[in-house]
Amino acid sequence: MPRDAERTEAAGGGYTRFTRVRGVSYCRLLLVVSTFCLLGPYSQLLRVAIPFCEQLGGFINHRHRPQLSPLLPPLKFKKDGSFQLSIFSDLHFGENAWEPWGPKQDLASLGVINSVLDREPETDFVVLNGDIITGENVYLDNGTQYIDTIAETLARRDITWGSTYGNHDSDCRLSPTALFEREKRYKGSRTARMVRGREQGVGVTNYYLEVQGLDARVEMVLWFFDSRGGFVSQEEGGGNRRKGRENWVSKEVVRWFREMSGRLKRENGGRSLPGLGFVHIPTGAFWEAQKRGIDGKKQPGINGDQPVNRQGEGWCEDGMEGCEYGGQDEGFMEAVMEEGLLGLFVGHDHGDTWCSDYEKGGRRVYLCFGQHTGYGGYGSWIRGSRQVWVSIEGLRLREMDTWVRLESGKVVGRVRLNETFGRDEYEVVEDERTHLPVDEEN
Repeated sequence: MPRDAERTEAAGGGYTRFTRVRGVSYCRLLLVVSTFCLLGPYSQLLRVAIPFCEQLGGFINHRHRPQLSPLLPPLKFKKDGSFQLSIFSDLHFGENAWEPWGPKQDLASLGVINSVLDREPETDFVVLNGDIITGENVYLDNGTQYIDTIAETLARRDITWGSTYGNHDSDCRLSPTALFEREKRYKGSRTARMVRGREQGVGVTNYYLEVQGLDARVEMVLWFFDSRGGFVSQEEGGGNRRKGRENWVSKEVVRWFREMSGRLKRENGGRSLPGLGFVHIPTGAFWEAQKRGIDGKKQPGINGDQPVNRQGEGWCEDGMEGCEYGGQDEGFMEAVMEEGLLGLFVGHDHGDTWCSDYEKGGRRVYLCFGQHTGYGGYGSWIRGSRQVWVSIEGLRLREMDTWVRLESGKVVGRVRLNETFGRDEYEVVEDERTHLPVDEEN
Protein backbone atom coordinates (compact mmCIF):
# COMPACT_ATOMS: atom_id res chain seq x y z
CA MET A 1 0.00 0.00 0.00
CA PRO A 2 1.43 3.45 -0.87
CA ARG A 3 2.47 5.51 2.13
CA ASP A 4 -0.02 8.25 1.27
CA ALA A 5 -2.86 5.74 1.36
CA GLU A 6 -2.22 4.38 4.86
CA ARG A 7 -5.23 4.46 7.15
CA THR A 8 -5.36 7.16 9.76
CA GLU A 9 -8.42 7.15 11.95
CA ALA A 10 -7.37 10.44 13.54
CA ALA A 11 -8.21 12.20 10.31
CA GLY A 12 -11.86 11.47 10.74
CA GLY A 13 -12.69 7.94 11.74
CA GLY A 14 -12.04 5.65 8.81
CA TYR A 15 -10.74 7.95 6.10
CA THR A 16 -7.28 7.62 4.61
CA ARG A 17 -4.20 9.74 4.45
CA PHE A 18 -4.66 9.73 0.69
CA THR A 19 -7.95 11.59 1.05
CA ARG A 20 -6.54 13.96 3.64
CA VAL A 21 -3.44 14.96 1.67
CA ARG A 22 -3.71 14.29 -2.04
CA GLY A 23 -7.51 14.26 -1.94
CA VAL A 24 -7.66 17.88 -0.82
CA SER A 25 -5.79 18.92 -3.98
CA TYR A 26 -8.39 17.12 -6.08
CA CYS A 27 -11.08 18.86 -4.05
CA ARG A 28 -9.65 22.30 -4.71
CA LEU A 29 -9.26 21.61 -8.41
CA LEU A 30 -12.83 20.34 -8.61
CA LEU A 31 -14.15 23.42 -6.83
CA VAL A 32 -12.20 25.81 -9.07
CA VAL A 33 -13.50 24.14 -12.22
CA SER A 34 -17.02 24.06 -10.80
CA THR A 35 -16.93 27.75 -9.94
CA PHE A 36 -15.87 28.73 -13.47
CA CYS A 37 -18.74 26.65 -14.75
CA LEU A 38 -21.23 28.14 -12.29
CA LEU A 39 -23.11 30.15 -14.91
CA GLY A 40 -22.76 27.58 -17.63
CA PRO A 41 -24.35 24.25 -18.44
CA TYR A 42 -22.11 22.48 -15.90
CA SER A 43 -23.27 24.46 -12.86
CA GLN A 44 -24.62 21.28 -11.28
CA LEU A 45 -21.03 20.17 -10.81
CA LEU A 46 -20.66 22.60 -7.91
CA ARG A 47 -23.48 20.88 -6.06
CA VAL A 48 -21.58 17.63 -6.37
CA ALA A 49 -18.19 19.09 -5.53
CA ILE A 50 -19.01 20.46 -2.09
CA PRO A 51 -20.44 17.29 -0.50
CA PHE A 52 -17.71 15.30 -2.23
CA CYS A 53 -15.03 17.36 -0.54
CA GLU A 54 -16.82 17.13 2.80
CA GLN A 55 -16.84 13.37 2.40
CA LEU A 56 -13.07 13.42 1.88
CA GLY A 57 -12.38 14.61 5.36
CA GLY A 58 -14.01 17.89 6.18
CA PHE A 59 -11.74 20.38 4.41
CA ILE A 60 -14.81 22.33 3.35
CA ASN A 61 -16.20 23.94 6.47
CA HIS A 62 -14.24 21.50 8.61
CA ARG A 63 -15.30 23.34 11.74
CA HIS A 64 -18.93 22.33 11.34
CA ARG A 65 -19.51 18.58 11.22
CA PRO A 66 -17.49 15.97 13.11
CA GLN A 67 -16.10 13.52 10.57
CA LEU A 68 -17.25 10.26 12.16
CA SER A 69 -16.81 6.77 10.86
CA PRO A 70 -19.50 5.89 8.33
CA LEU A 71 -19.94 2.67 10.33
CA LEU A 72 -21.36 4.61 13.27
CA PRO A 73 -25.09 5.32 13.26
CA PRO A 74 -26.19 8.63 14.82
CA LEU A 75 -26.92 8.78 18.52
CA LYS A 76 -30.63 8.34 19.13
CA PHE A 77 -33.13 8.52 21.94
CA LYS A 78 -34.71 5.20 22.85
CA LYS A 79 -38.25 4.38 21.79
CA ASP A 80 -39.53 5.59 25.16
CA GLY A 81 -37.95 9.00 24.47
CA SER A 82 -35.10 8.64 26.98
CA PHE A 83 -31.32 8.82 26.72
CA GLN A 84 -28.78 7.90 29.41
CA LEU A 85 -25.12 8.78 29.75
CA SER A 86 -22.47 7.23 32.00
CA ILE A 87 -19.63 9.64 32.78
CA PHE A 88 -16.24 8.25 33.79
CA SER A 89 -13.94 10.91 35.19
CA ASP A 90 -10.27 10.87 36.14
CA LEU A 91 -9.40 7.28 35.29
CA HIS A 92 -5.65 8.02 35.53
CA PHE A 93 -4.37 4.91 33.77
CA GLY A 94 -0.64 4.25 33.56
CA GLU A 95 0.34 5.46 36.99
CA ASN A 96 3.65 3.96 38.16
CA ALA A 97 3.52 1.04 35.74
CA TRP A 98 6.99 -0.07 36.96
CA GLU A 99 5.64 -0.77 40.46
CA PRO A 100 3.50 -3.84 41.29
CA TRP A 101 0.61 -1.65 42.46
CA GLY A 102 0.48 0.43 39.26
CA PRO A 103 -1.04 -2.18 36.94
CA LYS A 104 -3.26 -3.39 39.80
CA GLN A 105 -4.73 0.09 40.04
CA ASP A 106 -5.56 -0.02 36.34
CA LEU A 107 -7.29 -3.38 36.75
CA ALA A 108 -9.29 -1.95 39.64
CA SER A 109 -10.29 1.03 37.49
CA LEU A 110 -11.50 -1.34 34.78
CA GLY A 111 -13.45 -3.12 37.49
CA VAL A 112 -15.22 0.14 38.33
CA ILE A 113 -16.20 0.69 34.69
CA ASN A 114 -17.56 -2.84 34.39
CA SER A 115 -19.34 -2.72 37.73
CA VAL A 116 -21.09 0.52 36.78
CA LEU A 117 -22.10 -0.61 33.30
CA ASP A 118 -23.33 -3.98 34.63
CA ARG A 119 -25.72 -2.07 36.88
CA GLU A 120 -26.63 0.62 34.36
CA PRO A 121 -27.69 -1.48 31.35
CA GLU A 122 -29.71 1.40 29.88
CA THR A 123 -26.54 3.39 29.17
CA ASP A 124 -26.70 4.77 25.63
CA PHE A 125 -23.40 6.60 25.57
CA VAL A 126 -20.24 6.91 27.67
CA VAL A 127 -18.29 10.10 28.33
CA LEU A 128 -14.62 9.89 29.33
CA ASN A 129 -14.36 13.28 30.97
CA GLY A 130 -10.64 13.92 31.14
CA ASP A 131 -7.47 12.70 32.85
CA ILE A 132 -7.79 9.36 31.14
CA ILE A 133 -4.06 8.80 31.60
CA THR A 134 -1.49 10.04 34.12
CA GLY A 135 0.78 11.59 31.52
CA GLU A 136 3.74 12.32 33.76
CA ASN A 137 4.15 8.58 34.42
CA VAL A 138 4.20 7.33 30.82
CA TYR A 139 6.56 7.43 27.85
CA LEU A 140 6.24 8.26 24.18
CA ASP A 141 6.29 4.61 23.16
CA ASN A 142 3.63 3.36 25.56
CA GLY A 143 1.54 6.30 26.71
CA THR A 144 -1.25 6.04 24.18
CA GLN A 145 -1.56 2.26 24.51
CA TYR A 146 -3.57 2.64 27.70
CA ILE A 147 -6.50 3.86 25.62
CA ASP A 148 -6.67 0.35 24.11
CA THR A 149 -7.69 -1.20 27.42
CA ILE A 150 -10.55 1.25 27.89
CA ALA A 151 -11.69 1.14 24.27
CA GLU A 152 -11.71 -2.65 24.14
CA THR A 153 -13.73 -2.82 27.35
CA LEU A 154 -16.41 -0.54 25.90
CA ALA A 155 -16.28 -2.21 22.48
CA ARG A 156 -17.11 -5.59 24.04
CA ARG A 157 -20.32 -4.02 25.31
CA ASP A 158 -21.07 -2.37 21.97
CA ILE A 159 -21.17 1.06 23.62
CA THR A 160 -19.81 4.13 21.85
CA TRP A 161 -18.10 6.95 23.67
CA GLY A 162 -16.76 10.48 23.42
CA SER A 163 -13.78 11.94 25.30
CA THR A 164 -12.56 15.21 26.64
CA TYR A 165 -8.89 15.40 27.53
CA GLY A 166 -7.68 16.74 30.85
CA ASN A 167 -4.54 18.34 32.19
CA HIS A 168 -2.91 14.96 32.90
CA ASP A 169 -3.53 13.87 29.30
CA SER A 170 -0.78 16.22 28.11
CA ASP A 171 2.80 16.06 29.30
CA CYS A 172 6.25 16.28 27.76
CA ARG A 173 6.06 12.53 27.02
CA LEU A 174 2.35 12.33 26.14
CA SER A 175 0.77 14.21 23.25
CA PRO A 176 -3.02 14.73 23.24
CA THR A 177 -2.87 14.52 19.45
CA ALA A 178 -1.24 11.10 19.67
CA LEU A 179 -3.83 10.05 22.23
CA PHE A 180 -6.58 11.15 19.85
CA GLU A 181 -5.01 9.27 16.95
CA ARG A 182 -4.85 6.12 19.04
CA GLU A 183 -8.43 6.50 20.18
CA LYS A 184 -9.69 6.92 16.62
CA ARG A 185 -8.44 3.46 15.73
CA TYR A 186 -11.63 2.24 17.35
CA LYS A 187 -14.90 2.57 15.49
CA GLY A 188 -16.74 3.06 18.78
CA SER A 189 -15.01 6.38 19.43
CA ARG A 190 -17.12 9.40 18.57
CA THR A 191 -14.41 11.75 19.80
CA ALA A 192 -13.69 14.41 17.19
CA ARG A 193 -11.48 17.42 16.55
CA MET A 194 -13.54 20.22 15.05
CA VAL A 195 -11.39 23.23 15.85
CA ARG A 196 -8.11 23.11 13.98
CA GLY A 197 -5.00 24.48 15.59
CA ARG A 198 -2.03 23.48 17.71
CA GLU A 199 -2.85 21.30 20.68
CA GLN A 200 -1.42 23.87 23.09
CA GLY A 201 -3.36 26.68 21.41
CA VAL A 202 -6.90 25.31 21.16
CA GLY A 203 -6.60 21.78 22.54
CA VAL A 204 -7.86 18.69 20.73
CA THR A 205 -11.26 17.52 21.96
CA ASN A 206 -13.55 20.35 20.88
CA TYR A 207 -16.62 19.00 19.07
CA TYR A 208 -20.32 18.32 19.32
CA LEU A 209 -22.61 15.34 18.76
CA GLU A 210 -26.27 15.47 17.83
CA VAL A 211 -28.79 13.12 19.42
CA GLN A 212 -31.83 12.36 17.29
CA GLY A 213 -35.38 11.55 18.21
CA LEU A 214 -37.37 8.73 16.66
CA ASP A 215 -38.18 10.83 13.59
CA ALA A 216 -34.48 11.66 12.98
CA ARG A 217 -35.07 15.21 14.19
CA VAL A 218 -32.25 16.52 16.39
CA GLU A 219 -33.47 16.78 19.99
CA MET A 220 -30.25 17.41 21.92
CA VAL A 221 -26.63 18.38 21.36
CA LEU A 222 -23.70 17.11 23.40
CA TRP A 223 -20.85 19.65 23.49
CA PHE A 224 -17.28 18.69 24.36
CA PHE A 225 -14.62 21.25 25.27
CA ASP A 226 -10.88 20.93 25.84
CA SER A 227 -9.75 22.88 28.90
CA ARG A 228 -6.11 22.01 28.07
CA GLY A 229 -3.66 22.35 30.98
CA GLY A 230 -0.84 20.02 31.88
CA PHE A 231 2.44 20.46 30.02
CA VAL A 232 3.47 21.00 26.41
CA SER A 233 4.33 17.72 24.70
CA GLN A 234 7.65 17.11 22.95
CA GLU A 235 5.76 16.91 19.64
CA GLU A 236 4.59 20.47 20.22
CA GLY A 237 8.07 21.73 21.02
CA GLY A 238 7.96 21.30 24.78
CA GLY A 239 11.27 19.44 24.85
CA ASN A 240 12.29 17.71 28.06
CA ARG A 241 11.49 20.73 30.23
CA ARG A 242 7.96 20.70 31.61
CA LYS A 243 6.44 23.87 30.20
CA GLY A 244 2.90 24.55 31.39
CA ARG A 245 -0.04 24.86 28.96
CA GLU A 246 -2.86 27.35 29.37
CA ASN A 247 -5.54 25.62 31.41
CA TRP A 248 -8.82 27.02 30.18
CA VAL A 249 -11.08 26.77 27.12
CA SER A 250 -9.48 29.03 24.52
CA LYS A 251 -11.14 32.09 23.00
CA GLU A 252 -11.00 30.48 19.56
CA VAL A 253 -13.02 27.54 20.87
CA VAL A 254 -15.53 29.92 22.45
CA ARG A 255 -15.99 31.65 19.09
CA TRP A 256 -16.44 28.28 17.40
CA PHE A 257 -19.02 27.28 20.01
CA ARG A 258 -21.07 30.42 19.46
CA GLU A 259 -20.83 30.08 15.70
CA MET A 260 -21.87 26.42 15.65
CA SER A 261 -24.64 26.93 18.19
CA GLY A 262 -26.12 29.69 16.03
CA ARG A 263 -25.79 27.60 12.90
CA LEU A 264 -27.52 24.61 14.47
CA LYS A 265 -30.34 26.88 15.56
CA ARG A 266 -30.78 28.19 12.02
CA GLU A 267 -30.66 24.67 10.58
CA ASN A 268 -33.46 23.66 12.93
CA GLY A 269 -35.86 26.41 11.96
CA GLY A 270 -34.77 28.85 14.64
CA ARG A 271 -35.36 26.28 17.37
CA SER A 272 -32.83 26.36 20.22
CA LEU A 273 -31.58 22.84 20.82
CA PRO A 274 -31.10 21.67 24.42
CA GLY A 275 -27.45 21.03 25.12
CA LEU A 276 -25.22 19.36 27.69
CA GLY A 277 -21.58 20.39 28.03
CA PHE A 278 -18.57 18.35 29.13
CA VAL A 279 -15.20 19.80 30.10
CA HIS A 280 -12.55 18.50 32.46
CA ILE A 281 -11.50 21.50 34.58
CA PRO A 282 -14.29 23.33 36.45
CA THR A 283 -15.08 26.95 35.67
CA GLY A 284 -15.28 29.81 38.14
CA ALA A 285 -19.03 29.24 38.32
CA PHE A 286 -18.37 26.04 40.30
CA TRP A 287 -16.15 28.01 42.67
CA GLU A 288 -18.92 30.58 43.14
CA ALA A 289 -21.49 27.84 43.80
CA GLN A 290 -19.24 26.32 46.44
CA LYS A 291 -18.62 29.73 48.00
CA ARG A 292 -22.40 30.24 48.29
CA GLY A 293 -22.52 27.00 50.23
CA ILE A 294 -23.15 23.36 49.42
CA ASP A 295 -26.05 22.03 51.49
CA GLY A 296 -25.75 18.27 51.84
CA LYS A 297 -29.52 17.88 51.73
CA LYS A 298 -30.17 20.17 48.76
CA GLN A 299 -26.98 19.55 46.78
CA PRO A 300 -26.10 16.02 47.93
CA GLY A 301 -22.57 14.87 47.31
CA ILE A 302 -19.06 14.99 48.73
CA ASN A 303 -17.57 18.46 49.12
CA GLY A 304 -14.04 17.39 49.92
CA ASP A 305 -12.02 19.65 47.62
CA GLN A 306 -12.23 23.22 48.89
CA PRO A 307 -11.85 25.57 47.22
CA VAL A 308 -12.71 24.33 43.73
CA ASN A 309 -9.77 24.41 41.31
CA ARG A 310 -10.84 26.75 38.51
CA GLN A 311 -9.79 27.01 34.90
CA GLY A 312 -6.89 29.44 34.65
CA GLU A 313 -5.85 28.96 38.26
CA GLY A 314 -2.17 28.24 38.79
CA TRP A 315 -1.08 29.07 35.23
CA CYS A 316 1.70 31.61 34.69
CA GLU A 317 2.76 33.35 31.48
CA ASP A 318 6.30 32.03 31.85
CA GLY A 319 5.00 28.47 31.67
CA MET A 320 5.56 27.85 35.36
CA GLU A 321 2.90 27.24 38.02
CA GLY A 322 1.52 29.01 41.07
CA CYS A 323 -0.14 32.18 39.73
CA GLU A 324 -3.55 33.31 40.91
CA TYR A 325 -6.82 32.90 39.02
CA GLY A 326 -7.27 35.62 36.42
CA GLY A 327 -10.80 35.10 35.11
CA GLN A 328 -9.58 33.44 31.91
CA ASP A 329 -12.67 31.23 31.73
CA GLU A 330 -15.26 33.98 32.02
CA GLY A 331 -15.80 34.26 28.26
CA PHE A 332 -16.47 30.53 28.06
CA MET A 333 -18.97 30.65 30.91
CA GLU A 334 -20.75 33.62 29.33
CA ALA A 335 -21.13 31.60 26.13
CA VAL A 336 -22.43 28.59 28.08
CA MET A 337 -25.12 30.82 29.59
CA GLU A 338 -26.02 32.77 26.47
CA GLU A 339 -26.19 29.69 24.25
CA GLY A 340 -28.56 28.10 26.74
CA LEU A 341 -26.78 24.93 27.80
CA LEU A 342 -28.85 22.97 30.29
CA GLY A 343 -25.95 21.42 32.19
CA LEU A 344 -22.16 21.51 32.45
CA PHE A 345 -20.34 18.40 33.72
CA VAL A 346 -16.74 18.42 34.96
CA GLY A 347 -14.14 16.27 36.71
CA HIS A 348 -10.64 17.26 37.93
CA ASP A 349 -11.51 17.70 41.63
CA HIS A 350 -11.63 14.12 42.87
CA GLY A 351 -13.18 15.07 46.20
CA ASP A 352 -16.21 16.97 44.84
CA THR A 353 -19.27 15.07 43.62
CA TRP A 354 -22.17 17.52 44.06
CA CYS A 355 -24.49 19.31 41.65
CA SER A 356 -25.47 22.95 42.00
CA ASP A 357 -26.58 25.71 39.65
CA TYR A 358 -25.51 29.08 38.33
CA GLU A 359 -27.78 31.96 37.34
CA LYS A 360 -26.95 35.10 35.41
CA GLY A 361 -28.98 37.45 33.26
CA GLY A 362 -32.17 35.48 33.82
CA ARG A 363 -30.56 32.25 32.60
CA ARG A 364 -29.75 29.14 34.60
CA VAL A 365 -27.36 26.25 34.03
CA TYR A 366 -26.88 23.19 36.23
CA LEU A 367 -23.34 22.39 37.33
CA CYS A 368 -22.29 18.84 38.21
CA PHE A 369 -19.07 17.18 39.21
CA GLY A 370 -18.49 13.58 38.27
CA GLN A 371 -17.37 10.83 40.62
CA HIS A 372 -13.69 9.93 40.64
CA THR A 373 -13.70 6.69 38.64
CA GLY A 374 -10.08 5.54 38.55
CA TYR A 375 -7.84 4.16 41.27
CA GLY A 376 -5.07 6.38 39.94
CA GLY A 377 -4.81 9.99 41.01
CA TYR A 378 -5.12 11.50 44.46
CA GLY A 379 -7.72 10.67 47.10
CA SER A 380 -9.50 7.56 48.35
CA TRP A 381 -13.12 8.67 47.92
CA ILE A 382 -15.20 5.72 46.76
CA ARG A 383 -15.06 5.30 43.00
CA GLY A 384 -18.04 5.46 40.68
CA SER A 385 -19.69 7.24 37.79
CA ARG A 386 -22.14 10.09 37.38
CA GLN A 387 -25.25 9.07 35.46
CA VAL A 388 -27.39 11.50 33.48
CA TRP A 389 -30.89 10.61 32.30
CA VAL A 390 -32.81 12.89 29.98
CA SER A 391 -36.07 12.60 28.08
CA ILE A 392 -37.33 14.52 25.08
CA GLU A 393 -40.27 15.74 27.11
CA GLY A 394 -38.07 16.70 30.07
CA LEU A 395 -35.66 18.64 27.88
CA ARG A 396 -38.51 20.83 26.71
CA LEU A 397 -39.11 21.64 30.37
CA ARG A 398 -35.35 22.12 30.94
CA GLU A 399 -35.06 19.29 33.42
CA MET A 400 -33.11 16.05 33.80
CA ASP A 401 -32.28 13.41 36.39
CA THR A 402 -28.81 12.54 37.65
CA TRP A 403 -27.27 10.23 40.23
CA VAL A 404 -23.98 8.55 41.09
CA ARG A 405 -23.55 4.81 40.72
CA LEU A 406 -20.82 3.65 43.08
CA GLU A 407 -18.49 0.72 42.45
CA SER A 408 -20.25 -1.04 45.33
CA GLY A 409 -23.47 -0.97 43.32
CA LYS A 410 -25.14 1.60 45.56
CA VAL A 411 -26.86 4.67 44.11
CA VAL A 412 -26.27 8.00 45.88
CA GLY A 413 -26.96 11.67 45.22
CA ARG A 414 -30.02 11.12 43.05
CA VAL A 415 -31.58 14.50 42.20
CA ARG A 416 -33.92 16.01 39.65
CA LEU A 417 -32.46 19.13 38.12
CA ASN A 418 -35.49 21.32 37.53
CA GLU A 419 -37.14 24.55 38.67
CA THR A 420 -37.31 23.46 42.32
CA PHE A 421 -33.75 22.15 42.53
CA GLY A 422 -32.01 23.99 45.35
CA ARG A 423 -35.18 23.92 47.42
CA ASP A 424 -35.96 20.21 47.26
CA GLU A 425 -34.29 18.04 49.90
CA TYR A 426 -32.61 14.67 49.38
CA GLU A 427 -30.74 12.05 51.36
CA VAL A 428 -27.28 13.15 52.48
CA VAL A 429 -24.38 11.33 50.79
CA GLU A 430 -21.96 9.58 53.13
CA ASP A 431 -18.23 10.18 52.73
CA GLU A 432 -17.18 6.62 51.88
CA ARG A 433 -13.63 5.56 51.09
CA THR A 434 -12.14 2.61 49.22
CA HIS A 435 -8.59 1.27 49.28
CA LEU A 436 -6.78 -1.47 47.47
CA PRO A 437 -4.83 -3.89 49.64
CA VAL A 438 -1.76 -2.87 47.62
CA ASP A 439 -2.07 0.68 48.94
CA GLU A 440 0.26 -0.37 51.76
CA GLU A 441 2.95 -0.98 49.14
CA ASN A 442 2.36 2.48 47.68
